[in-house]
Amino acid sequence: MRERTGLTQVEYFVLHESDGDAPLPEIADAWLDNGARSPTVEEAVPALAGALVSLTADGLVEVRRFTSWPAPWNGGATVEGEHLRAEVGGVDPWLPGPARIGLLVARVTEEGGAYL
Repeated sequence: MRERTGLTQVEYFVLHESDGDAPLPEIADAWLDNGARSPTVEEAVPALAGALVSLTADGLVEVRRFTSWPAPWNGGATVEGEHLRAEVGGVDPWLPGPARIGLLVARVTEEGGAYL
């Protein structure tokens, strides 16, 4: 875990949206709801994925995969590091609808809560 001096605007947005268990499609929808931001999921994914990977690497957010949602947090499999980077870099995890390999859900950690 790296020492942080602050958050980028996109990191703060993802952290804020992850407060309270947020499936990735919900984070993307919230991002797209503001017309000043990326108009499509495809255009938003690089920024959102980069922020999510960075926040997870720094221990501010945890991401888990679920086969059904809602579900108890402990029932999900943790996704981190290069696996997370590979999975969130594509558009599919950010789109609503049936997830092919399970729904990715983000949650703010205790450390991340200090930034909210």
